[in-house]
Amino acid sequence: MKAYVSTDPFGSISKEPVNLLKYNGFDYRCNEFGRKITSEELAGDIGDADVLIAGTENITREVFEKAPNLKLISRVGIGLDGIDFDLCKEYGVRVAYTPDAPTIAVAELTVGLMLDCGRKVTETNNNLKVHDIWRRHMGMLLNGRTVGLMGLGRIGKTLVHLLGGFNVKFIAHDHNPDIAFSKLYNINLTSKVDVLKYSDIVSIHLPLTERTRDYITYEDLTLMQEHAILINTARGGIVNEDDLCRALEAREIAGAAVDVFYEEPYDGCLKSYDNCILTCHMGASTTSSRVDMEVQAVQEAIRFSQGKPLKNEVFENV
Repeated sequence: MKAYVSTDPFGSISKEPVNLLKYNGFDYRCNEFGRKITSEELAGDIGDADVLIAGTENITREVFEKAPNLKLISRVGIGLDGIDFDLCKEYGVRVAYTPDAPTIAVAELTVGLMLDCGRKVTETNNNLKVHDIWRRHMGMLLNGRTVGLMGLGRIGKTLVHLLGGFNVKFIAHDHNPDIAFSKLYNINLTSKVDVLKYSDIVSIHLPLTERTRDYITYEDLTLMQEHAILINTARGGIVNEDDLCRALEAREIAGAAVDVFYEEPYDGCLKSYDNCILTCHMGASTTSSRVDMEVQAVQEAIRFSQGKPLKNEVFENV
């Protein structure tokens, strides 16, 4: 069976995923561009692969047309917005992903960004190193604050566990909430508007779908309290970036931290604001998480090649 590995990097931290492909008889090729591959490049390079071990690249109709043998897309990671499930159905391609591997890493980064943004750590660092300004900022305690979660899936729930020692109050909005979990951890399930209005910190943990694209606009941001901060470690496109710039400029909110962007690498207006922390889509970028994602994606490919049931098959982008 032939596999094309489009995600980059792959096998750079550990050779285990590469060895798994070799030992299970895969004839495989890897993305040799040394960066995130474009849809056009993927279409030109995928060839006669039976399995695509994919990253976050968009898998367009041209890719399907140029890959007549393709039967499985095994996604390294959790985001599925680059996959058109209607095309998958049309071409008879199954989809799997690795939802558990990046969860703790993304949740930990979210906590770090909350503390950084609330206590203005990066802003103070830049003042001292770049501008030679010694200034003690008055920050916001995490202790005793209300954390609003937009989305209460794997990462949202993990965040609840991680913040357990900070004495925070949780409110959340989710289209399909886990009622039992919410009751167990005393999470007030409420509307999107109430999460925005009553939270000191709003943290986004939603998938990117047609329903959640531009889910947070300027009008939404004006509902937030002036001292509140917004964290997005979910997906670019959920928060309208131009509207977030406008809200920061108007001081509708105190600050923001953004790890994901509509177009990456990012080069937009958010770079102009000292009270907006930007990171490079690095939520899952820990050595252990990356290796786990790669190994689990390969294991799905192996199960497929052996005619076994997939562990994390996805039937639609929800």
